[in-house]
Amino acid sequence: MSDPQPESSGSTKLPLRVLVAITASWTISLFGYYAQAQLLGPIMQDFHQGEEAVGWLFSLENTVLAVSGLVIAGPLARWSRARTALLGGAIAVAANLVSAFVGSFEALSVARVLAGLGAGMAGAAGVAAAASTREPDRMFAAATLAWGLAGAAEPAIIPFATVPFGSMGGFLLIGVVGLALLPLMSWLIPPRKVEGKTPSLLTAPNRVLAIIAMLALLVFEIGQGGIYTFIEQIGLRSQLTEHQIGVTLTGTGLAGLIGAAVATALGTRFGRRGPIIVGLSLNIIASVILATSDDPMTYIATNWLWSAAYYFVVPYMMGAMAALDDLGRWVVATDSVWTLGDGLGPGIAGSLVERGGYEDLSGLGMVTGLVCMVVMWSVLRQFGAAQRKTPRMEPGATPPPPN
Repeated sequence: MSDPQPESSGSTKLPLRVLVAITASWTISLFGYYAQAQLLGPIMQDFHQGEEAVGWLFSLENTVLAVSGLVIAGPLARWSRARTALLGGAIAVAANLVSAFVGSFEALSVARVLAGLGAGMAGAAGVAAAASTREPDRMFAAATLAWGLAGAAEPAIIPFATVPFGSMGGFLLIGVVGLALLPLMSWLIPPRKVEGKTPSLLTAPNRVLAIIAMLALLVFEIGQGGIYTFIEQIGLRSQLTEHQIGVTLTGTGLAGLIGAAVATALGTRFGRRGPIIVGLSLNIIASVILATSDDPMTYIATNWLWSAAYYFVVPYMMGAMAALDDLGRWVVATDSVWTLGDGLGPGIAGSLVERGGYEDLSGLGMVTGLVCMVVMWSVLRQFGAAQRKTPRMEPGATPPPPN
């Protein structure tokens, strides 16, 4: 199999095949993660475990997902994105199918580690391909919109697998979806060829800004991932059934599409700093209220606001990181570090809920969000100058000599 060629430098439209491939890679990477909230209860029941144990199981899976993407962030500047995604996707599919039939919590833990490994590889390859397009902000926004369309039905469908069949049904569903999407990832574009040194994170420009931004997002996502893990349990506390929660979360996914659509339409006409701060602020407010919800209307309204704000801000953050390095190294590393927050969040949240209740979970969302806001406000003021020092190059162009 040969990689498709990079976009033409004269292209004015987002390439459809590349968009489809990126969406497929993100779906394989994230489908299992977004199913965790609705798998929490079934796993607790099937394997006789508490919130803390299952929370740390999800933390282990998500951490491996993040680390595997981070490890290949540099190599993806020269590796085939299509082959990397296909290998990772195959590992993830196999691990999810195995997860459906294991007989012990320890065996499930091993299978989830492998699932995280494969999902991280597939997702990182898709992120690197998106960062290499001519308009990364628009591509990230469009891919977020497409992934939202693909994933919006997930929460409503999952109860039909988990309610009658428990965690086995959920893992089978994830595996079958991944298997169907595997061939589409062959359309991921290859990296731009670079003369001279072998590209790696050590040679990527704007290192200090990128590292500080990644740390801020890591802290933020610890709170977000922790709250999301308990999103179904919060819904049950808000007097909704599993199927009603599934329908609500489908609406949450559709609300996220609105945020992504607004980001797609706006592009960077208002820059990145303003949209990022607004999106983060709304997301933090919604997450704090959501964590302590005990009635249906509050649960539904804050879910939708939370999702819309999140999917509005993600394309701008990814576009900002892509602008710091046109080979996509920082944006892949950022995506992995962000996911590492999802790795740490469930375990921390599970410990807080088991010991102090959902008020402590709300505090986690508030503290992590405010820390991120303070750090990002400082970092984003310097992004403009850093981006002007790192002009984007067209695919196939010869890089300028170092200053």
